[in-house]
Amino acid sequence: MNMIKKILFVLINALMNLISKFVLGVVIPIKLNVRYKNIKVVYSTRGPFMFLPNHTNQWDPFILCFAMLRPIRWVASDGVIRDLVKNLIIWGGVIPKVKGQSDMITIEGLKKAVSMGYPVGIFPEGEQSWDGRSKELIPATAKLVRFLKVPVIVPIFKGGYLTKPRWSWQIRRTRIDVHFTRIIDGEEIKTMKLAEIERRINEALKHDDYEWQKENMVPIHSRKRAEHLELVHYLCPSCETVGNMKSKGNTLFCSCGYKVEIDRYGFFQYPQGGPDFDSPGSWVKWQDRLLVLRIKEALDSGTAGIGEADPVLLRDPDVTLMKGERAKPMKPIVTGEARLYRDRIEVGETGGEIISLVLKETSAANTFKQQKFEFRYEKNQYRLQQPNRSASGYKWEVAYNGLRKLLVERGEW
Repeated sequence: MNMIKKILFVLINALMNLISKFVLGVVIPIKLNVRYKNIKVVYSTRGPFMFLPNHTNQWDPFILCFAMLRPIRWVASDGVIRDLVKNLIIWGGVIPKVKGQSDMITIEGLKKAVSMGYPVGIFPEGEQSWDGRSKELIPATAKLVRFLKVPVIVPIFKGGYLTKPRWSWQIRRTRIDVHFTRIIDGEEIKTMKLAEIERRINEALKHDDYEWQKENMVPIHSRKRAEHLELVHYLCPSCETVGNMKSKGNTLFCSCGYKVEIDRYGFFQYPQGGPDFDSPGSWVKWQDRLLVLRIKEALDSGTAGIGEADPVLLRDPDVTLMKGERAKPMKPIVTGEARLYRDRIEVGETGGEIISLVLKETSAANTFKQQKFEFRYEKNQYRLQQPNRSASGYKWEVAYNGLRKLLVERGEW
């Protein structure tokens, strides 16, 4: 970066930070109820540092930016940059990252930001929580901390998931407490082993929003506390059917008659005598295991000559296959039924155009935002765009990862 471009970047970044402060100063008090705890550890940290927050909702980076005196250089997936105004986001200081892949451009961007004195921000879980519980740490995080050699501060969002769950399109006004803890000083990194760095990060990130809510009992002011819960709870505990769960208002229900109410604190009220779980996370764990078990049974039946030789493991109607290159906008290729097979994903209708993508050539599968199942294929990004807001993309991620693990174990991947 030459001197003129560097000066221009700093000025634009500072201007955008100032403008965003005014915008967020209006939006955050109206939309959100945020309390910052122990924020003095941030203001007392001189020079560049690294934020490693838990990821509860899409407002997380903005909530942190609002309280900071200096601009933060955030690492964000290329999907965010693709779906928003690319140049504005990049000039605003965002460092792009291809999900699930090592990206030297990202590392160089972080190194340059630190050398310029900027704080940097990374969500070490890689994605938002589906059920309010902390996710596993991305393995490379500890290596990155040791590479940058700057202090590490962990902000923990408590109540953030209940305010804007990943599956919801709406903010539900409740309360968010942001707790700041400096877990590593810059000097001590030089003598720390990777295992110790990883241990400290994992311990600092551990959080469950429902456990926090049991202690605080903060009301959720919304008449739509259950709407779109079927995006994560896609399998009915009663009839065990995939894709029959629907929601309206504060109720999640199935066509078989099974119904769950979400109370004013966000807790699930199950029907008497019907299947229930001790937490939403337990429901998710149960259904994900069952879906993968069914995939295994279908594969085994086909191999034994009992069932279909080439069974459809998962299907959704009216799905649009989208394609994009890195941070370029997605473009539609074909619309039709999406089908997951043992060795491929197909999208299209019988008798019409069908696009087939070989599974062994795919990577970095994930659910983008609420329901967009994405993956890399032949150096391009692909997306299964669902036809409505009730169709779960998360179940595709579960099925894909489960199938891949099974095939790897059998030496077929």
